[in-house]
Amino acid sequence: MNIPDLHKIQLFVTVARLGSFTRAAEQLHMTQPTVSQQIAVLEQVLGTPLIERSTRSLRLTDAGQALFDYGEKLLALADETVNAVQVAAGIAVETLKLGVGPTLATYLLPDVLARYRDRYPNNRIRLTVGNTTELLDKLTRGDVDLGLVGSPVDHPDVTIEAFMPDRLVAIVAAHDPWAERESIQLDELRERIFFTREAGSALNTRVSRLIGADSLRGDWVIVLGETEAIKRSVELGLGVALIQGIAIKRETAAGTLKAISLTGGDDSYTYLIAQRRRGTLNKAAAAFAALLNKA
Repeated sequence: MNIPDLHKIQLFVTVARLGSFTRAAEQLHMTQPTVSQQIAVLEQVLGTPLIERSTRSLRLTDAGQALFDYGEKLLALADETVNAVQVAAGIAVETLKLGVGPTLATYLLPDVLARYRDRYPNNRIRLTVGNTTELLDKLTRGDVDLGLVGSPVDHPDVTIEAFMPDRLVAIVAAHDPWAERESIQLDELRERIFFTREAGSALNTRVSRLIGADSLRGDWVIVLGETEAIKRSVELGLGVALIQGIAIKRETAAGTLKAISLTGGDDSYTYLIAQRRRGTLNKAAAAFAALLNKA
């Protein structure tokens, strides 16, 4: 059996990921003809076309899609292998490649990372912040070893474990007519301008399940890209929002926001650790997961 070398697989994965021979060549600091030639050699070794060349846009064949899926995993495993060998030989340190959602990155991670640094001062930390969809993509590609997310994950290549509960609360400005209320019904949110995060974020996913995806397309909904922007808009009296409890401790303590319990829907919210199903955590990632479960 002819087995292609990792370099050619890396070229192919880069082309497939970027959807362009030109952009792949630029990223890899190679010429486009060289990249095309190497892909052609790869197809010859495997005995099948990988890319449909009769269309204007780059499209993978079924064989090409299979190679792309397995190629990403193979390249991630190769990186892990090299790192493990170097760590064992004492010529490299353990690296924690961590992906985190914006809410956790802002309101939880600083304290956890400080404790991690105290216990493992020699470990390196490579941090990526993104929404749940982005982090799952990076996780399956091997760009991160652990993902901390806030929405349910249904992915064949990912396993999840809950590590911290939270709840969603409705927030209003301190001077809002609802500020003296102890609870509100879910349906009442449709009476006000409503702020939420972008599609793909954990908050948007959770809110969508509560009030319905169609409702979030209404004229009464304003989508913002950051939780801080949502809180600031509500503080100014521009509308209401559903937000994670962990994100509003400072404002409720200062009295600039009022948190109101939600009735008529499940307000539970759970933060999750996600990792690749087929893979073993390195010592740095395993140590972080253990520390997080004790938080």
